[in-house]
Amino acid sequence: MRKLDEETTASTADIRAVIPPERTQSSGLNLPTMLLGALCVLLAIIAIILAAVSMNRQNVFNLGPAQAATGGGNDGQAAGKTWLIMIGHDYGAHEYIDVEGNLAGYHHDLIREVCEAAGLNCRTVWDSYPNCWDSQAGQHGRGGQGLMNGWYDACTGWSRTRLRDGTFSFSKAFLPTHTASFYVRTGNPGNFNVDDVSGKKIVFLDGWVDDEKCLARQKSITGSVLPADKIVHVTDTDKFVEQINTGLADAGWAANTLIAQGYFNDTVLQLLPPTTPQNCMLDGSAMMTRKDNNFITYWNQGFDKLVESGRFTRLCSEAARRYGRVGTVACLNP
Repeated sequence: MRKLDEETTASTADIRAVIPPERTQSSGLNLPTMLLGALCVLLAIIAIILAAVSMNRQNVFNLGPAQAATGGGNDGQAAGKTWLIMIGHDYGAHEYIDVEGNLAGYHHDLIREVCEAAGLNCRTVWDSYPNCWDSQAGQHGRGGQGLMNGWYDACTGWSRTRLRDGTFSFSKAFLPTHTASFYVRTGNPGNFNVDDVSGKKIVFLDGWVDDEKCLARQKSITGSVLPADKIVHVTDTDKFVEQINTGLADAGWAANTLIAQGYFNDTVLQLLPPTTPQNCMLDGSAMMTRKDNNFITYWNQGFDKLVESGRFTRLCSEAARRYGRVGTVACLNP
C-alpha cells in the first residue's frame, strides 16, 4: 500500500478509496488460529489414548499371580483371555469319540468345572498326543511341537516324570499314579517271562510315561535295558494290540490300567505285572504347560475350589455312571 503524503491535495473520496476500512473488533482469534488450537487438542487426546493402549499391551504378557477370586471370578486379564486346552481321543473313559463322532469323556467335564470355578474362558482343542510330548524309539522324550510352539496353553492328563519336569510345568494332579506292566497275547502262548526280557522285542505307546526308559529302571528285570532294534513305538492302542497279537512284538509295556480303563478287554490281551514294579511317575495325571505360561496358577485355584466344595468328589462319582460303559475313571482323593 502506498503511503499518503499529508500535503497531497485530494478529495475525500480519493482518500477513502486508498485507505482500507477499519476492521471490526473481535476476541483476537482469527480462523487459522482457532483451527490450529483444535488440531493441538486432538493430537493431545490421540497421544493419551495411544499411551493407555501401550500400557495395556505391556501388561497382557506379564500376568501376575491371580488374585483370590470370589464367586468364580478371577483377575481381569486371566478372565479376559481365551485359554486353549489340548485334548485327545484315545484315553479310555477320560477322552474318547462317542458313537455320534463327538469328543467326550471325564476330562471334558473336569475342564468345564475347573475353568468355571476359576472364572476362566476355556476352549478344548483336539490334537495328536505327540504334539504334547514326543518320543522316538531309543531316544529321550522331548516336548511336542504343539505345546512348545504355543498352539495351546496346556495339555490334559500328563504325568510328571523326571524328564518332563525339566521341560514343562504341571498342575496339581487329578488322577492317581500307576505302575507299568507287560501285555501279551491271552494265555501267554509264547511263555513270556516278566523277570527276563533279554532278546525280546517290546512295543511301547509313543509319548506315554511308560516308555523304554521306564522299563530300563526296573532293576529286578534282567535285560531291561533294550537295544534299539528291540524297541517298537506306536501312536495308539489299536496298533499296540496289533503288534502283540500278530507276533511282531513279544510283549507290550504300558500302564497297568489299560484294561480297566477300557482300551481293550482281557480277551484281547493278558496283563502280566512285574514281580516288583518301579513307579516311573513323580505324580499323577495333571495339566502340563510351558514354563512361561501362567495357566496352572489359575487352574489350581479353580481346582482347589472344586475340591473344597466337594464338587470334585461328586464329579468323579458321576463319571462312573456316565462313562462306565467305556471304562473306569480312577478318582484321586486330594
